[in-house]
Amino acid sequence: MHARFLTRVAAALALVFTFPSVAGAEWHFVPTIGWTFGADTNLIDLDHGTSKVHWNFGGSVALLGSGILGVEGVIGWTPGFFTNEDVALPDRIVTKSRMVTMMGNAVLTTPRNWTEYGLRPFVSGGFGVLGVSRTEDVLPEGWNTAAFNIGGGAVGFFSKRTGVRFDLRYYNSLHRGEDGCPTFKLGVGCHVRYMTASVGVVIRR
Repeated sequence: MHARFLTRVAAALALVFTFPSVAGAEWHFVPTIGWTFGADTNLIDLDHGTSKVHWNFGGSVALLGSGILGVEGVIGWTPGFFTNEDVALPDRIVTKSRMVTMMGNAVLTTPRNWTEYGLRPFVSGGFGVLGVSRTEDVLPEGWNTAAFNIGGGAVGFFSKRTGVRFDLRYYNSLHRGEDGCPTFKLGVGCHVRYMTASVGVVIRR
């Protein structure tokens, strides 16, 4: 089931980003930095690391027209997702961990001629893959699953080619069944959800 889903996501992204550019369309390349917070999971979290705020790194590539529709690909990486830095190393159970997301989104925004010299708000959402990885003592564990995201923010430009993007986003796994759940699950089914807040420099082409 997961293999079929990943294949469909990859095919959809490839189709979206190989479409010819429509008149007036522009590309936004955006490296981002921010924070992951508000996490909730039923995976066993003995160090209570998911309750902490963690750094988040990533980026997006968006194709926006002069109208209200666009598409984007988003990737995010949260190192230490299950790690609690407040726990001293001799007592820390999770020594390494991370959360990685890859999403393909539809974008709804205001027409460009409304906000050419101000902030251009947007909302976006879609589906993709969420991956959990962590090491307890010397034993690595991992879990990949289908997930969705929804969020929004605004883009503003300092010049013709350079601007800034603000983004607030919610991620949630879709998987709820026993099949494919890792051994460190707690309760019926596996899930993880969290929020990210990020800012990035926009390079417009």
